[in-house]
Amino acid sequence: MNIHRPLVEDQSYLRHFWHPVCTLDELKQSNPDGVGPIGAVLLDEPLVIARLDGEVVAMRDRCAHRFAKLSAGKIIGSRIQCPYHGWEYGASGKCELIPACPNDPIPKKAMTPGYDCRVKYDIVWVRLDSSWDLTEVPYCSAWDNPEFERVIVAQPYDWDSSSERRWENFTDFSHFAYVHPGTLYDPAYSEPAIVPIDRVGGEMQFFMEPGKDMLDTLPPESPLGSWTYRAAMPFSINLDIRLYKTGKPFLLWTTSSPVSHDRCRNFMIIAHTDAELPDEEPLNFQKIVLAEDQPVIETQPGGLSLEEVSLPTDKVSNQYRKWLRELANAASNGKEAFEHALLTDIVESR
Repeated sequence: MNIHRPLVEDQSYLRHFWHPVCTLDELKQSNPDGVGPIGAVLLDEPLVIARLDGEVVAMRDRCAHRFAKLSAGKIIGSRIQCPYHGWEYGASGKCELIPACPNDPIPKKAMTPGYDCRVKYDIVWVRLDSSWDLTEVPYCSAWDNPEFERVIVAQPYDWDSSSERRWENFTDFSHFAYVHPGTLYDPAYSEPAIVPIDRVGGEMQFFMEPGKDMLDTLPPESPLGSWTYRAAMPFSINLDIRLYKTGKPFLLWTTSSPVSHDRCRNFMIIAHTDAELPDEEPLNFQKIVLAEDQPVIETQPGGLSLEEVSLPTDKVSNQYRKWLRELANAASNGKEAFEHALLTDIVESR
């Protein structure tokens, strides 16, 4: 008997979305010149990221000659040089120099696929399939928002888990009392709220207001407040918090990049209004929270399963899974069906 029927069999629809692959800081630290190249993996696709002529580019991490990794090479002028035989590739992915035969025509097959690449929020984003061009880099409410004194782009972290599992972990109200007692939540509040959920512009949007009396039992750095979620499909979450203790805004933003079906690379932005607060304080508190989550989430099998038992209190997760299946099925029927599944609004909160 098959005890793990995948929620979504065909993951190729994810290629139509923008996913983060590294931070600008990682690219800058890759070598003394700060231009790369560095390697990344997205949906099992090895990528090389580099800054060529001032622009960050992404292409498949292989030389067309003998498939050596270009990320192990170096930048020569405006090209990536393969470490094996010195072939040089321009920003489009086409080979522009073959040192062994510099006067011969370069074969048409001497290229490696290039991908759409953008820099936003000091993070490098890649979209593997741009043929439909229906998606945008997910929203982050803190960027260019003068209300926030500090915007911190954290160091990415890797989990042996799927991006779907990481998304559900971040939005799961039921686990707070058991995984984060005394850090994020009072264990006495084990019955979660069931909230209205809207689909708007490719986002799941919902609101939760935990009990204010939990403030007396939680550490001062715990971001307890009213929680407004804007979760851009498929793996990004913008959590705007209005802190109970100060009445000021606080942001937790996260997105999970699908390295493979059972491994993800996670990115986080924290924003707040206290210009004097050392960055280490909110970062260290989030590290405590993640250290509570990670060992539990990594016990789960990689992908979501149709065999898992769901409850009404799993409403956020249930709606998320429903939408993932709709998107995957729609993608198999073409651009128009995918656009309808992604961008048709369904409003429950009114």
